[in-house]
Amino acid sequence: MSQLIFLSKTQYLRGMQCPKALWLYRHAQGRSRKLDPFLQRIFEQGREVGELARDRFPDGTLIEEDHRHLTEALASTQKVIEAGACVLYEAAFMAHGVLVRPDIMVLRKGAWTIYEVKCSSEVKDTHLQDATIQRFVVEEAGLKVSAAAIVHMNGSYLRKGALDLDKLFIIADVTKETGLLKHGITDKLEELAKLLSSQKPPSTELGPWCSSPHGCDFYDACWEDIPEYSIYDIKHLPWEKTALLRQNGIMAIKDIPEDFPLSPQQALQRLAEKNQQTLIDDREIAKHLAKLKYPLHYLDFETISPAIPPYDDHRPLEQLPFQASVHIQDEPGAALRHLEYLGDGTGDPRPGLTRFLTEAIASRGSVIAYNKQFEGMCLRVLAEHYPEHSKKLLSMKERLWDSAESFSKSHYVHPGFKGRWSIKKVLPVLVPEMTYSGMAVANGEDAQTAYFQLMSDSISKADRARLMADLKEYCGQDTLAMVRLVDVLKKSVP
Repeated sequence: MSQLIFLSKTQYLRGMQCPKALWLYRHAQGRSRKLDPFLQRIFEQGREVGELARDRFPDGTLIEEDHRHLTEALASTQKVIEAGACVLYEAAFMAHGVLVRPDIMVLRKGAWTIYEVKCSSEVKDTHLQDATIQRFVVEEAGLKVSAAAIVHMNGSYLRKGALDLDKLFIIADVTKETGLLKHGITDKLEELAKLLSSQKPPSTELGPWCSSPHGCDFYDACWEDIPEYSIYDIKHLPWEKTALLRQNGIMAIKDIPEDFPLSPQQALQRLAEKNQQTLIDDREIAKHLAKLKYPLHYLDFETISPAIPPYDDHRPLEQLPFQASVHIQDEPGAALRHLEYLGDGTGDPRPGLTRFLTEAIASRGSVIAYNKQFEGMCLRVLAEHYPEHSKKLLSMKERLWDSAESFSKSHYVHPGFKGRWSIKKVLPVLVPEMTYSGMAVANGEDAQTAYFQLMSDSISKADRARLMADLKEYCGQDTLAMVRLVDVLKKSVP
């Protein structure tokens, strides 16, 4: 049966994003990226949301056969429809060589409504493509479809007690949109059939489709011939300009002509690479440093953003801080003090975290963050949910000082940054004795994955202790890294 299937819905959407990605998926799967734990968690969350949404449409029949038993899934679907089922979960349909399995289908007055469930707070273009191909196939398989809808998360819903599914989910009618979009599907399928019959992949230029709307499994395969540091690493350079440079045989940043239009920041990046020199705007850095007020509080949060609110006073997909590290220097030259908080995963970490912040951070002095927008958002959300502490929390937000600003605004440009300004890129260059390499938790995605593991009921005491130690090491490294980077900035000023 699998040989007869031309495309699954996922493959069709892959081809809509990038034809080369679809060709590689069908002809060179061995070159795809492995699914890392963070992406596995994203897929697991999508499954959880999909299953929960079924309770919004109760008394349905689940077509249980998976992708390894498609013949049986198609037969089971036909059987339950003939038996009079009015609500279906994961029903299977195939037409024109395309297989789809709508999340939910409901029969009303002789016609079906297709519901596609998404872990999102809004309807996106790719969701419309998804619903359109499903509607097209179901109709071509012989069923009457009267409506199509996207079921997505309600970002305004604030959990209070048991989940209210009527408020948790928003049902967005996309019948009109899918009706318009489905008219081009037949031509698209012909294009993809021709593509897949070729023995060679299409010569697709690199572009935004390499990462949007979804990350590509074959990113490494397409980028393997691109130098480690190239024109694609220039800050905010439009894809049209990178394509123009590549067409003219220019891949190295140092080879970009002087008369090629670049922004001031991009020009500084080119100059630093061409001359292999560090460019420092000491006047701007000095102005920024002058805003620091002691005591200095170096603050870093780690967060998760679960689609299904796990606790009261939490919204779908809202950032939920579970950890904070604070390094404190009371006055110039004083020894550092380190304080930290980490939820254990067994309950809402925010009340304890809020109390920790109000006790650890003084009512005066700068609160230093790396990209203060994120820490500011966390403080604002905590202040909203815990009004008794809002005055102190909002005071911290007002006193935020961004330790990333000198790098993000190109006041400090080093060729070793390779056009990036994240702390993971800047720190090893300026403070080479500090590294995240080899750490069990080495980035924000690792931290999120680790905390979701802590929230699991099945985790052992030993694993819990190990994960908590790893998280504390990582978050503490982030705040200590800021201390060292601010020291570097101070030394850069005469």
